[in-house]
Amino acid sequence: MRLVVTGGGTGGHIYPALAVAEMVQGMTPANDANGNTVTYVGKIDGLESELVPQNGVAFEGIRFYGMPRGKSPLLPFQLLAWGWKLREARAHARTILQRLQPDVVFGTGGYVSAPVLMAAHSLNIPYVVHEPDAKPGLVNQLMSRNAAIITTSFSEGAESLGHRPEQQVLVTGNPIRGRIGALSKAEALRQLGIDWPSEQPVLLVTGGSQGARRINQAIVEALPTLLNDFGFAVAHLTGKKRYDETVAALKQSHPAIQNHPHYWLRPYSGEMAALLAIADLAVCRAGSLSLSEMAVCGVPTLLIPYPFAAADHQHKNAQACVRVGASLMLEDDECTGDNLLATLRPLMHEPQRLARMRDAARQQGHPNATEDIVACLMGLSQAKG
Repeated sequence: MRLVVTGGGTGGHIYPALAVAEMVQGMTPANDANGNTVTYVGKIDGLESELVPQNGVAFEGIRFYGMPRGKSPLLPFQLLAWGWKLREARAHARTILQRLQPDVVFGTGGYVSAPVLMAAHSLNIPYVVHEPDAKPGLVNQLMSRNAAIITTSFSEGAESLGHRPEQQVLVTGNPIRGRIGALSKAEALRQLGIDWPSEQPVLLVTGGSQGARRINQAIVEALPTLLNDFGFAVAHLTGKKRYDETVAALKQSHPAIQNHPHYWLRPYSGEMAALLAIADLAVCRAGSLSLSEMAVCGVPTLLIPYPFAAADHQHKNAQACVRVGASLMLEDDECTGDNLLATLRPLMHEPQRLARMRDAARQQGHPNATEDIVACLMGLSQAKG
């Protein structure tokens, strides 16, 4: 199979595309010149232009930017200029696809995927659209009209994406990478070099790669109670941009606690599979990829949705998880240390409730999402051939 994947702008679009790309590449022996080939087409200076080559997948870049919005009096002229750029990007993507001759294209959303999928449609190349969020993004809503198959992470998004009676809309979950869901807690603790007993409950705190100031501040305020009264060990990822300010806040509020034996503080970790394996509960944002990883590992969550996410999709994701019983939710502007503790305290007194949340998370997980999507792509490729 010759596959082109596309999607970009944020990790929630890039990592699912990469998971599929890496699985397809891994299905071909290294010495097989006629096996599967994968090329990622993304924004030439986007985050994907760094991440994709780092992960051993071929990358082709196009120039494009998101559609202007707002109430500026210049908006009509900005839209006119953007329409011209869309035409140029589509023409460039078409040239790339004509050269690569893919059997199928896989898109995960983000504005850069639009000209690539439009080019695929113009060349009669079948494509699959994957929607990672509970509330479908504008690009996927539009591009799904001509998709051969639509895959989604949440059932909530599926109903608004199917446009034709014969169109397949499959709730597959998000493709995830690596060993997520495959490690035991004891193995993961050894891998991380953390000397905590396996039976000790662990609270994982993460605001994503960029960090979340509000979450970090609330955790700093709540740390003494979390560690000493609730009995948690706390693994805290501040985000690279928020590490120094979090350390400064700790030194000001609780100078000795940074060296507490059951507090593990890092700006970032590449060992997410291990961290998820040790987590008994997590405090995090409500990005779709994080939620998919938590669900596969059966990690209950206290979600603080990012209030400025595009189309407020993090609230929709969080509400979907709360509805099935896998999560609790706290609004960003209410995320203080006291409110965080008040939300978590009932779980300390009702361990059976935490167990039910864990079961609900697992039921929402899709550990075979990557395989299922690759099977869809293979089926389209074989049907075309």
